[in-house]
Amino acid sequence: MITIDVKDMLVCLALVALIVLLILLCVVAKHLITTVKELNRVLDDTTVVTNVVQERTTQINGAVGDLGIAVGDVTKAMQGNQSLVSALTNVGKAVASAVSYLKSSDGDDGIL
Repeated sequence: MITIDVKDMLVCLALVALIVLLILLCVVAKHLITTVKELNRVLDDTTVVTNVVQERTTQINGAVGDLGIAVGDVTKAMQGNQSLVSALTNVGKAVASAVSYLKSSDGDDGIL
């Protein structure tokens, strides 16, 4: 006849639970590694997009700044501080600069 102590049975159950827990932790670690790799890919894509947006914002800022200066020149010309012809020339140059940016000669289709 086989006799089992309650203490021995509890130790065996604890060992079985520990083995199951270790297997579960290995599965969770495997899934976590996959998730971290995917997150790194997403962050790399986000970095590329952020750099493109930063570059475009800098370009647009320059075009808008030129346009603002040109409109200011027209205002000064209307007040008599500058010739109207030179102010309109500056506006034309600023608009041409903005249009050339929007058409974007970088090889992509641009905004327009």
